[in-house]
Amino acid sequence: MTIVKLLLVAVISYLLGSLNFGVILSRKLKKEDVRDRGSGNAGTTNMMRSYGKVYGFLTIAGDILKVMVAIWIAFKIVPVYELKKLLDSLDTNCVICLKSFAGLFAVIGHIFPCFFGFKGGKGVATSGGMVIFVNAKIALILLAVFGVNLVVTRYVSLGSILMAVLYPVMMWLFYKDIVLVCIALVFTLIVVIA
Repeated sequence: MTIVKLLLVAVISYLLGSLNFGVILSRKLKKEDVRDRGSGNAGTTNMMRSYGKVYGFLTIAGDILKVMVAIWIAFKIVPVYELKKLLDSLDTNCVICLKSFAGLFAVIGHIFPCFFGFKGGKGVATSGGMVIFVNAKIALILLAVFGVNLVVTRYVSLGSILMAVLYPVMMWLFYKDIVLVCIALVFTLIVVIA
């Protein structure tokens, strides 16, 4: 039964992730699709470059909110004690595991949104939201790396890739948990490929 609940979490998280706020805002407020402008992505950076900081802020807020909701719903569907029974032999942190699992599927939904022809953003803001809710200390470290990169190179995309690549390393350093590292590696692969 727990596996069915986890599948439900994956589907709901994916669908929430597919609510691409960049596309929704640009279509409703500007009567055009942000993916037809700038870099062609539906994320925060292209929204900000195409329409200004307010639109960028609204996009990042929506992208972080959808991860928060996905994680909240995951805990309503799958009680931690059920997950502990399922993962008992793996000796993993079930709370962080469930947050990571729900967050991962929200990020996948953001990058490949079923509501918008599977063409979404790069997943940076949504990923950042996931990391904040998984471990705020890791989020701060990755944000610092992103900031230093931005000052030195001025390339947002390079900073995003650096954060994604460092995420599994941080998960290992903080938790020494192979299940969490595996989820982080899948996350990294998806974000880097996007």
